[in-house]
Amino acid sequence: MESIGEKLRTTRTQKGYSIEQVARDTHIAKRFVEAMENEDFDVFPGEPYLLGFLRTYAEFLDLDSQEVVSLYKNLKIQEQP
Repeated sequence: MESIGEKLRTTRTQKGYSIEQVARDTHIAKRFVEAMENEDFDVFPGEPYLLGFLRTYAEFLDLDSQEVVSLYKNLKIQEQP
């Protein structure tokens, strides 16, 4: 199964967007765009920010934002001991 970061990065490159362009058009800081693509979720100040950014980024890329958020939530469930 494709990871969240791979899905975002692959779609962004297929559409020909740079990280800088995504950051500018979505108003999400470049470091957070990179963190989402690298699945470095500890960078975010809180989960509500992360979920909002994932939705915004997914919608910008014309992806199903609910699916992307669900992928993240499933990942979090798997990480719990």
